[in-house]
Amino acid sequence: MKNIKDITKNTLASLSKNNIATTPENYFIEFNEQAKKFDSNFEELDLFEVLKNSISEVEKEELEPKSYNDLAKILQKRVSAEELKKLVVALNDILKPSVNFDMLEEIEKFITKLLERPKDLTSSDSIKTLKKLSKQRVTNDRQVLKEKTDDIMKLTSLMSRYFDKTLTDGVNSNEEIIKIKDELVALDISKFSHRELRIVQKKLIDTIFKIETALSENKKILSNNKERFDYLNRQIEELQKELSLVKEEHQIDYLTSLLNRRAYDYEVEKMERKYQVFNSNFAIVFYDIDHFKDINDKYGHACGDAVLKSFARILKDLTRKEDVIARYGGEEFVALVHYQDEIEVSRYIKRVKNTIRDTDFIYSNNKIKITFSAGISFRNKYESFFEAKKHADDLLYKAKNQGRDIIFLDNSQEL
Repeated sequence: MKNIKDITKNTLASLSKNNIATTPENYFIEFNEQAKKFDSNFEELDLFEVLKNSISEVEKEELEPKSYNDLAKILQKRVSAEELKKLVVALNDILKPSVNFDMLEEIEKFITKLLERPKDLTSSDSIKTLKKLSKQRVTNDRQVLKEKTDDIMKLTSLMSRYFDKTLTDGVNSNEEIIKIKDELVALDISKFSHRELRIVQKKLIDTIFKIETALSENKKILSNNKERFDYLNRQIEELQKELSLVKEEHQIDYLTSLLNRRAYDYEVEKMERKYQVFNSNFAIVFYDIDHFKDINDKYGHACGDAVLKSFARILKDLTRKEDVIARYGGEEFVALVHYQDEIEVSRYIKRVKNTIRDTDFIYSNNKIKITFSAGISFRNKYESFFEAKKHADDLLYKAKNQGRDIIFLDNSQEL
């Protein structure tokens, strides 16, 4: 350090002699040169040499670093904002919950912030947040898997006691459903298995319907004439296969492959029965493609049919199997969606809207953008299904009358 005064003096003199401004960067470059002449070592200069030597030869050919500013320029070129943005998008897919969705909003907020400022991805705060989110996501998923496993064991134990009893005793199906329902309600089921419980309830009712139709013989025939019963059962299975084909043709809309109005009415009856027995909440969603007549007029009815099929396929892909999706008529569709919390329905309709918005409907090299209007009502807010359906329909027409491309919830809230 004894030479620092001389080095400083010579640095300032050299800058002045060469008419170079005494900026921090120019001072650092000249100070480094003077220090080499005095064969003096300084920690800051040694660190700079270490960093300089870590730069590749290709990078040195583009810019030989003489200061920390030069190093910063080289390092900045290594990862562009667009490349970081791609990494952020990939992180969104990696972090997206697949089992427990409690952290969804926290993750979306973090990803949105990074997309606005991609270079913050490498900050210590962002890395710390990434580690925290990843660790919490794993912990949450493990908890869900453990609780779901316990729930499955409880449900399996309960249902196994009733299956053979229902087949052999021939008891009244309504009474048996009530008994099973009471025990299902009494089970200590975790919040993560509400959806599975609803699926079990639906399958239970469907099974009872089939049993009521198929078992025309009494208990004596079932127990004493097993051989004859097996023969009849094989016949029934063959008939069921044939009936399934006929039923599919009878209940499926030929254009969109969704349920038609007849099948929809049948599903409404079953949904209402579940609602009355199990208090199973569901929402009624009416969709209507905006300006569909203009599409037919401009591109022809064949194009209109193609749009209907594509729109229906998107709805079917985004609607769960335990829910109901049907073509109500023309360009109008209806969905019956189970939910535990109303926000689940909002998320569902937002997914549909975002997918339709991001999809280009192509017909004969024509790119057609589609929007839709929708009205949503919640069954438990009305005395009857008819009232709930009417309100959803009214909200749909309100959306269309107010300019289209609008979704109205039951409380007239616009999404």
